[in-house]
Amino acid sequence: MTNTEKLKIAFENYFKALNELKALGVTQNKKDFTSQLGEWLVETLYDGKRAENGIQKYWDIESALGKIQVKTHAKASSNKARWSAIKYDVDSNVDYVVILVFTEDYKLREFYKVPWKKCLDLIKRNKNRDVLMWDHLKKHQIPIDELPKQELVALFKI
Repeated sequence: MTNTEKLKIAFENYFKALNELKALGVTQNKKDFTSQLGEWLVETLYDGKRAENGIQKYWDIESALGKIQVKTHAKASSNKARWSAIKYDVDSNVDYVVILVFTEDYKLREFYKVPWKKCLDLIKRNKNRDVLMWDHLKKHQIPIDELPKQELVALFKI
């Protein structure tokens, strides 16, 4: 089999998988798979509902916890960046920020659930962007084995 034939099969499988994930409600479109995967996982774990509008201001999920902003990252082991860009706004209509950190193979490595009011104290204001440093969120980290719906979480365990 030639390289071109292998590529054809790989792309066909990939596009088929994307269509199936959309049909299952995991993704809403073909843009930014990582963010949509994180939003779907948080929506499912907390029995929430994703915002109808993909550019809803500040929040992504509404659940019994309130409005949740989701930040999702898929990081190679060589990537040492440990922060999420986030807009500092005291009037934000958000109750929690949830940060998911996946490996580059989409295995869930870290999960943080931070009340928005705590975020305001922890956001580092920079000239170009505001960021939350993950190393400052340790007391808000939830062990992967303690997340709800472990049968679902098991799909992403290392």
